[in-house]
Amino acid sequence: MKTYAVITLVTAALLLSGCNSEPSEQEIYNAMNKIVAQTNAVIKSMAGNAVTPDMLRTLNTVKKHDCVRESDRSYKCNVTAVVDNEKRTAAVTLIRTDDGWQVIDR
Repeated sequence: MKTYAVITLVTAALLLSGCNSEPSEQEIYNAMNKIVAQTNAVIKSMAGNAVTPDMLRTLNTVKKHDCVRESDRSYKCNVTAVVDNEKRTAAVTLIRTDDGWQVIDR
């Protein structure tokens, strides 16, 4: 019986520690892609039928370099992103929400 209690405790600790982990590269990509999609939606709503493909942006890749914990639910991550074949390195702040990670502006 004692063995089962220890196993349960260790399993619970591992599961809970996963809740506070930093965002993965894929999660950062998804959060940044939401911003790109929102920006494209605004452009489409403003330009209407005059939207051309070169007016819209595409997030090609995101490479996570490192992340620093800022609070229980937020991390500042250094990433290199390729948007429309333009490579940029920057720090982005992400916060964990019920809907996953989101990029926030500070």
